[in-house]
Amino acid sequence: MQPAILTLTTDFGSEGVYVAAVKGVILGLAYHTQFVDVTHTISPQNILEGAFVLSGLIDVFPKGTVHLAVVDPGVGTDRRLIVALVADHWFVLPDNGLLSAVTRDRQPSGVWEIANPAFRRVPVSSTFHGRDILAPAAAHLLVGGDPAELGPVRTKFITLRNFEAVEHETGFVGEVILRDSFGNLITNIEAKRLGDLSRKDWTIEVAGARIEGLGRTYADESPGTLVALPGSSGWIEISIVNGDAGRHLTAGPGTTVWMKHQSKVTTPGEALRRGQPISE
Repeated sequence: MQPAILTLTTDFGSEGVYVAAVKGVILGLAYHTQFVDVTHTISPQNILEGAFVLSGLIDVFPKGTVHLAVVDPGVGTDRRLIVALVADHWFVLPDNGLLSAVTRDRQPSGVWEIANPAFRRVPVSSTFHGRDILAPAAAHLLVGGDPAELGPVRTKFITLRNFEAVEHETGFVGEVILRDSFGNLITNIEAKRLGDLSRKDWTIEVAGARIEGLGRTYADESPGTLVALPGSSGWIEISIVNGDAGRHLTAGPGTTVWMKHQSKVTTPGEALRRGQPISE
């Protein structure tokens, strides 16, 4: 039998038994599983960061891959655990907003609540549903099980309002979602939303710093230069050439980012002609 692929995205950290325990449960039910550890260093309880990471998986893994994500600050409460089929990929996760990025441009083919006690370890820990409920559900899918056996169909799921940047009259206001291992600050401003406006006329403001123009690649500037450019995943990122932008700016997830385009900025003269108030 060809190994089935399971990706793991968690905030468990790189130490301790948590990741191994989840894998052990899955191997006991689906021994042929091929594991891919995406990351276990999501900032603790940071659902927005976890959602962003999941958005980068669906276009690079084969169809049929099962993606198990555990960033679950509501563990032990009455929040739901779900399975969703999106673009022929399975997502097994808490219904707390983790699906926000994956479903931005795609509608799920189906969503099922994980409610059948037959697919749970006994006893179930109130603090480790990733091991005791989500892992058995993922294993069920890895062996070709019917998702309907896990529980009832659901038509709604939670999405995060702040996953997408807000468009305003001069551009966008967004925030840093993720600081990657290089210190790059990945924002929630999607490059394709900028349209065909000139890159050189964008101004980016973040953590008290101002960047004039969008770059194409890091090597276009000299070492130590603060730059902004579309990253490989399609989001605008703030970087320092050969450096750590997060450390330099003392910035990270949640930091506000402003993007303004010169063609959209209203000058005092234009405001007067339009009868608009002039702000100081």
